[in-house]
Amino acid sequence: IVFNPQEYDAGTVSMAAGLVKKTYQIKNEGEGDLKIEDMSTSCHCTVAVLTVGDKKSPEFGMDGSSFWSQKIAPGETGYLEMIFDPAYHGPSAVGPVVRAVWFLTNDPQNKKAEVRLNANVVQ
Repeated sequence: IVFNPQEYDAGTVSMAAGLVKKTYQIKNEGEGDLKIEDMSTSCHCTVAVLTVGDKKSPEFGMDGSSFWSQKIAPGETGYLEMIFDPAYHGPSAVGPVVRAVWFLTNDPQNKKAEVRLNANVVQ
């Protein structure tokens, strides 16, 4: 599994500006299918959707789902969109934040994978 990027700095984000969206590439550089499962986010203010070819996952949040999985074929790339709502926690929730999407894989080098979004939230 290869990420591009694995961590993204969104810089200063305003609550008033709305959602922050970032798409992460997840490439399978192995010789067999890469299995992605048990996806969840670090906070209710963040959701994630994985698209591989014409298959789009459900929207995952902090509660995740153990009933879903997706395969990425060798040489294929999946696109993980992370959507962060900087206004979710209200006007007093300002300052630096780190949000993550976690999931399990069958990659022996990366069984529990994570991508991150960093931001400095302002009103």
